[in-house]
Amino acid sequence: MQVKANFAQYLIEQAWNKTLQDQTPHKPWSWADTHPVGKLMLYADKETDLYPLGQPMFVLAGASGRNLAFGPSLMLNSAGIGEAGNTVIAGHRDSHFSHLQQVKKGDIVELETAAGQLQSYLITAIDIVHETQTEVLNSTMDNQLTLITCYPFEDLSSNSAYRYVVTAKEINHS
Repeated sequence: MQVKANFAQYLIEQAWNKTLQDQTPHKPWSWADTHPVGKLMLYADKETDLYPLGQPMFVLAGASGRNLAFGPSLMLNSAGIGEAGNTVIAGHRDSHFSHLQQVKKGDIVELETAAGQLQSYLITAIDIVHETQTEVLNSTMDNQLTLITCYPFEDLSSNSAYRYVVTAKEINHS
């Protein structure tokens, strides 16, 4: 699964670059029923020095099981990337979102929009919730990024009842 996910990210990156050029959604392969909608990067803050955690991740539209196999995916009932509200992105704990276990409060998440704008978010909370605690998906008045993966990271069974939730608030660059 990791090889498929990594190769898919290469194809998705090519589609993303085309989207940045002409502001039009591009499928990563001809039979895809999704397209990249953003580029996500995690940064650890080591006493004001930021260093990347993993590679950039290209976010797909629609958090279906099929899309999650290829990369992190935007939940379509949440705010879109670059829109006001709670933007919710889900990913698999054993591939693209494995680095979430390394983040802590105060770290930075960057999200690039299809218009090429870079949004920065400060991680303000990390929670472990039961899958029935869906309030983490609720819309918000402020610009928030919510990253979700299954928990615990070491348990790779497909029926985890817990979710690891990273909440980040947009940093206003004024």
